[in-house]
Amino acid sequence: MSDNVSPDLVDWFHAFAKRSVEQLAQLADEEHRSRFRQYVEESLPGHAQPGELSPEDFALAVVALRDNERKWNQALMAALTDADDLHRSGATQECVEKLRAFAESCPWRRFAEVARRQAAAY
Repeated sequence: MSDNVSPDLVDWFHAFAKRSVEQLAQLADEEHRSRFRQYVEESLPGHAQPGELSPEDFALAVVALRDNERKWNQALMAALTDADDLHRSGATQECVEKLRAFAESCPWRRFAEVARRQAAAY
């Protein structure tokens, strides 16, 4: 597994997750389930893979994961803004610690990596 999530896979998931629950349930075939499992594996290291889900539960899992991803993305943006404010006020060590703590707590590979890289840049 690489350190980065394939941008094509991210794009696929975002487009896929825009569908309604009913549409997602209709698309709960092996191809889409396989891509979803791949997305979970690459995006959330160590996260349990979804088991055998009914089409409806598969659809709800897709929607829930996208919602969780959106919330962590918003948390990353807030952490980056707070860290920048700390850095500008001269509290660079606190800024770095804040970003490292975010990276350690964030289950999303690419968001944690952004926080680690930004911490290293200060």
